[in-house]
Order: sequence, then C-alpha cells, then structure tokens
Amino acid sequence: MRNSALAPLRALAQDSPRRVLFTFVDDDGGDRLTLTAGQLAAGGEAVADSLRRWGFEPGDRAVLVYPPGPEFVYALVGCLIAGVIPVPVYPPDPFRLRQTLPAFAAVLDDCRPRAVLTTKSYDRARSVGAVAGVFDRTKPSWPRITWRHTDNCRPATAPVEWHSPSDPDEPALLQYTSGSTGSPRGVVITHGNLIAEITANAVDLGLGERARGVFWLPQYHDFGLISVTVSTLAGNAHSYLLSPMAFLRRPAVWFDVLSRVRATHTAAPNFAFDLAVRKTTVEQRARWDLSEVRVFMSAAEPIRPATVEAFLDAFEPAGLHRDAFYAAYGLAEHTVSVTMGGRGTLSLDRTSLEAGRAVPAMSERPATTVVGCGRLTKFDARLRIVDPDTHEVLPPCRVGEVWVSSATKALGYYGQADQTRRTFHAQVAGGEDPTRYLRTGDLGFLHGDELFVTGRLKDLIIVRGRNLHPEDIEASVRDCHPAIRPGGVAVFSVPADEGERVVVLVETRDRRTDAQPIVEAVTARVHRDHQLTCARVVVGPQGLVRKTTSGKIRRSACRAAFLEREGVPA
Repeated sequence: MRNSALAPLRALAQDSPRRVLFTFVDDDGGDRLTLTAGQLAAGGEAVADSLRRWGFEPGDRAVLVYPPGPEFVYALVGCLIAGVIPVPVYPPDPFRLRQTLPAFAAVLDDCRPRAVLTTKSYDRARSVGAVAGVFDRTKPSWPRITWRHTDNCRPATAPVEWHSPSDPDEPALLQYTSGSTGSPRGVVITHGNLIAEITANAVDLGLGERARGVFWLPQYHDFGLISVTVSTLAGNAHSYLLSPMAFLRRPAVWFDVLSRVRATHTAAPNFAFDLAVRKTTVEQRARWDLSEVRVFMSAAEPIRPATVEAFLDAFEPAGLHRDAFYAAYGLAEHTVSVTMGGRGTLSLDRTSLEAGRAVPAMSERPATTVVGCGRLTKFDARLRIVDPDTHEVLPPCRVGEVWVSSATKALGYYGQADQTRRTFHAQVAGGEDPTRYLRTGDLGFLHGDELFVTGRLKDLIIVRGRNLHPEDIEASVRDCHPAIRPGGVAVFSVPADEGERVVVLVETRDRRTDAQPIVEAVTARVHRDHQLTCARVVVGPQGLVRKTTSGKIRRSACRAAFLEREGVPA
C-alpha cells in the first residue's frame, strides 16, 4: 500500500492498535468518545464492506453528509479502503434550504455520485418519527439520489481487502472549493498529494506521537479535512475534536480544552482570534494555561495585523508564547499548505503598494501593515510571483499573482479540462522554466524568502489607476460605528461612466438600528483612510454579506446580488 494515503493508518492498526488518534469533545469541553487506530480500521472496514455490497466500484464517488463526529471519520476511511472517492460537503441547512440546497444539488450534478452517505439520525426521510432526523427529503425540491446510512454497517464477517493504488496519481478524494470568488469546483486530490502533504506537515509543524491538537475546524473544509483529519489518521497527532457550533456558541470552550489537555497545536481562521478576544474575559484567561502550545496557526482567510496583536496581548497572561502564533497560506488546489511559519509584519507605503510595489513606509505618508505567511513547506516546491497578464516573473517586492508547484499540486478540477489546463498548467514567459504552475488567483510579493499575500486577483478594485484591495477598506470600516456587526462588511466595485466605483455592504447587530449614522460613518472613514468616495453604502441585517461555508466573503456574489437589486446586468 505504499501509494495509499491510508498506509500509515493500516500500519498503526497492525503495530499499535490501541494508540488513541481521536478524542471527540462534547459542547461543554469534556471527553465524549475516543477512537484508537484499531477501532478506526475496523470501523472503516465495516463501511468498506457495506459499500461493496451496495454496488460501489473503485473510482465511484460517494458524497459524505454528516454532523461532526466519528461517523464521518469511519465513512472517510471506509471509502478509501474500498477505493471509492469520498466527496465531503457542507450539509444543506434545514432551516435555509432555499438558499443552501441549490449548492448541494450542484455538487451532486457535477460529481455524479453513486449515493450519498449519512447517518440514520441525520436523515429524517428514513428515520422513525418526524422529529428523529434533520433532513426531510420527502419534499420534491430534494435531488433524486440514493442515500445510505453507514451507522447501520455491521462489522465485516470476512477479511476486507484494502484498496492499494498502483499509481500515486490515483484520485483519493474530491474537495469542493469554497467558492469565495466564483462557483465551487471539485478539486481532484490524489493519494500522492495527501502523502506529500501529511509528510511535510509532520516536519514543518513538529508533529508526531506526542503532539496533542485541539481543533473545531469544519470536517468538510480542506483545512479541517486534510490538515486535521487525514493528518491525524496518519499518526501525526492525538487530535481532540470539537463541533464548530460549540466554538461559535461559546469560544471559551476552545481554550478550556487547550488548557486541560496541555495541547501543543491548534489552528483557526482570522475571525476566530477576533472572536476569542471579544468573547472571553480577563478572569477566564487567567485560569487557562496555554504554555504548552507551540503552534497557534492562522490560515484560510486574510490575516489582520490588528487581530494578531490583540490576540497575543489578550492571551499572553494565559502563558501563550508570542512566537507560537504561526501564520500560513494555502488552498485546496495545492492540498492545503503552500507556506508556513509567518511571524513578522511589514509596514509599507500605501501609495506604492497600490501601484504594485512593496516599499517601506515613510513618515507623514499613509501606511499599510501586512502579515508574513511564512516560507515554502515542501523541499521540491517552486514559487513565483508573476504578472497575471504577461506571465513574466516579477522581482522581489513587486506585487503579482502567486504561482506554485510541488508534489501537493492537485490533479485538477473534476470534469473541467479547459479550466484545469488554465489553472494547473500555467507556464512563465520566456520558455526557460518548463515547470507547470498552479495559478492561485491570489496576489502577493516575496520579501526575502517569505511570502506576503495582499488579496485576491478577482477581487482587486482599480480606481483611477490605483490597485485597491477590498480587505484593506473592510478593515477600515469594521470599527467605524459600534452598531456594525463583526465580520459583516463587504467591499467591491461596480462599473460607472467614470470607471469603477466602490460599494460597501454593512451588517448591523440589531435590525432596528438607524442606518443613516452608519452610512455617514462609513463614508467618512473610507474617504479619510483611502481617499475614495463610496458609490453606495448598503446597511442591512445579518445575511446581507454573502459568505462561503468556511466564512470567506463571496464578494463576486455580493456584487451580483447588488447589481440585480439595482436592475443592472451583472
């Protein structure tokens, strides 16, 4: 099984079957269930045996729809044992089916699975009693497809053969992208990609049998799926898993568990560190002991310098080492990680940065602070900053598109040959470098050997020759009025006779808030900090700003919805 991403788990199940890999934590922070390597192998074999009896063949797709918990892990392992390609997805929200069911149906239509896998308690259409399940699939709006319950799988009665890929480029799983700049696409991640990623993770993060991680990242998102679940299956850590909703309801539970188990590693997007500061108290922090945490990774969304400083200042009394904060950059198309270990910041001249040059800030001139995302994580990786139009490689401290290639570059987008060729097989101008690069769609620059990411290429706003990143404007607006809901700001541009104009969407904490003072505060702040006039400031309740399932702002979707409301073709 040397080409299989499950080879480490099978070895552990044979040599160390009692080694605990996962502990599932309840919403109050107590241990609910532990899974050993032997139990994971046996549970996976039960699922794999059922998949084969249900008619699944190697290469078939199975969509995984599960609440956070062990049944998801069993299903993931079972698919890989059977050679079935798992497709973890964000479950449709039963309270917002009109908004979330179309995206789920689009995934089914795109990957054409043989069935959806779930649990009996999650599937109301097959449960006893209307209140027993979550999804009422008796309504005609649901896609017509077979659903299978893996919590009914009985232990295999005969030895189960573990699928052994003959080629490391064989697809292992489909990871649907978050769709922050467009429609979600299925990224084909191979066994070789996963092996290279989990091997690099162990080296870069100091993982191993003594590592103790605490995570609440969603299991269907690449960060949680690969960096946590698959990495743990390989023996990289003993991972304590919380429900994402448990963290959102009470962020303190994250730190309760980190302190209790003397964790060494954890990870979260930027918003979580903001939330941790706002939703925990000085008294709580004084009770926690975070001195064992070596890595507090921040990734999956833009990292704000103010967030980093506020978090470190607030949690230093809990024993948190300031150098434990560990900025990183990655994406599903590269099997997650590209760079890791960013700990520094740069203060840059804002006008020069808008012109595409990273120049140190000068006194009496507007400045922008950016957080470093670290250095390349794989020994074979190549990273270039490239002019997105000419494909010429740019020198250090020039802003361009981030291109990367390594053993973790995914195979492509499922069923989309043209898009795969444009995105995964790009070549720099000049013909001297034969490497086929992944175009990340992200903008950034190199300072020394460290990557600094400045924004998304598709989100870039160009006003009178100035290149403006919406994240910078959103950061300015975020605290300009106390009624603005944290995380509820989106900035994008719309066409106008005189060029692009800026629109700001702002969510409020309370529906009854008077909008006019907020509009005035936003307008004044954008003009003061960025010398821009807003075409419109739209104030509304939570839900105005469209986001991906992982919390990233979908600016293109916000723009399209705004133009539709205004009666303008998108």
